[in-house]
Amino acid sequence: MPIETIINNRRSKRRFFSLLRKNKDGATAIEFAMLGIPFAALLFGIVEISVLFFMSSTVNHAVAEVARDIRTGEFQGTGGGADEFKAAVCAAMSTVGNCDNLRVDVASSANGKFSELVLPQSPPDCTGSQAVIDACEAADPVMPPDTYTATASGDVVIVRVQYVHHLSVPNELTRLANAAGNTHVITATTAFKNEPF
Repeated sequence: MPIETIINNRRSKRRFFSLLRKNKDGATAIEFAMLGIPFAALLFGIVEISVLFFMSSTVNHAVAEVARDIRTGEFQGTGGGADEFKAAVCAAMSTVGNCDNLRVDVASSANGKFSELVLPQSPPDCTGSQAVIDACEAADPVMPPDTYTATASGDVVIVRVQYVHHLSVPNELTRLANAAGNTHVITATTAFKNEPF
């Protein structure tokens, strides 16, 4: 191969690579592709956390409002039970969320001590073989039924409301799920002694 051909090949390669270095077409698209996915994940994660905080605040407010009716004896005067209490909490949430995802526990102590109060575990942990655990975690959490104990004047009471919030963003991005089925169980609890009524 003649020396001139080798030199010309080297020059043409240098020109080609120098043109590539100077050519900035498509740089913005490549930079956006590199940064767009993490930015979108961060943005959706922030929105998910905001919705979760809003739902948590709403459930806590509803529990505080409706539990006050138990503490003052107003709720007991209506002869209500678990369904009526759940409906009252749902109404206090101002139609934010799905009331089918709500469960309530109202427990009272017979001896007047908070240490004697026991609430059911909710939701129960997924146990069994790996296949059973995987199937359990893929489905919505199994929540125990509502429990309601009628309370009287001076009783020690714990009210717990749990709301199963379905997350929109996959748990792999946000790590917000605390229950099976990419859900977050929001728990609001209040404890008090009933007023004399």
